[in-house]
Amino acid sequence: MASSRTKPDGSPGTAPASACRHYLACCPTRTRFVVCCVLAIVCHVAADKTRAETADSGPEIKFVTGRLGVGALMDSRYSGGADYQTFPVPLASLEFGDFAYIDYWQAGLYVLSNQDKTLGLAIVATPRLGFNSSDGKRLAGMMARKSSIETGLSLDYGSDTAGLSLGYLHDITGASEGGLVRILGFKRLEITGHFGVEAFVGLERMDSRVANYYYGVGSNETAATRPFYQPGNSTDVNAGLHFNYDFGQRSTILFGYETTRLGDSLANSPIVEKRMSNLFYIGYGWCL
Repeated sequence: MASSRTKPDGSPGTAPASACRHYLACCPTRTRFVVCCVLAIVCHVAADKTRAETADSGPEIKFVTGRLGVGALMDSRYSGGADYQTFPVPLASLEFGDFAYIDYWQAGLYVLSNQDKTLGLAIVATPRLGFNSSDGKRLAGMMARKSSIETGLSLDYGSDTAGLSLGYLHDITGASEGGLVRILGFKRLEITGHFGVEAFVGLERMDSRVANYYYGVGSNETAATRPFYQPGNSTDVNAGLHFNYDFGQRSTILFGYETTRLGDSLANSPIVEKRMSNLFYIGYGWCL
């Protein structure tokens, strides 16, 4: 999954929600419900605290702005899998001053920027989900693939309404020990005073270590219908839409859709069931 916002002024660009979603997906239903309730309480407290601080500070500019909430996400059980799963997740699209952001599946911290805050260099982090042999019929008998955190540098250019980003990320958790180059673009539109949409599109060029780890079949994992396979370097295409509908004093509905098209070498993997994968989410939150 990709970041949809990449502004050097620290505006939400795509975070920890993805790591949380992998944890929640592995939890029993009761545990998911409890965690989701806790997240909702935390979000409500955070919103109340922000309102109180705003009232005390008067017209001063707030340090934290954006939207924070909780909702449900439907995603493939693994990248390339045909089956879907649904689970609760926190939803965050926040900016911290002009130097950091959280935007759904990515977090960023700006270390350099120009005076106008239109060009910046950021340290970014985003998760990549693994899988277990029980996540799909074609995975039976395979070794589990660990989830990872990919971190690196991103050169971002843009404004509040549009931007471009070019970055390199590397697995720092030791799962694939590989890296990737990524280019992203986004466009933000305020359709009405209460309804907004943000569109993004990106390309992700994986090196052979990432591709072979998550989409390859090892010599000890072969079967009659699953030959040895190493895809090598490959390029994915990502695109999506993130919507918000604000109502009342601070309430908001957050919903969105993302799609990923696997490159040829990944789509031809014996473990891939579908070349195109889709992600949907919807939730309730608070405007900070």
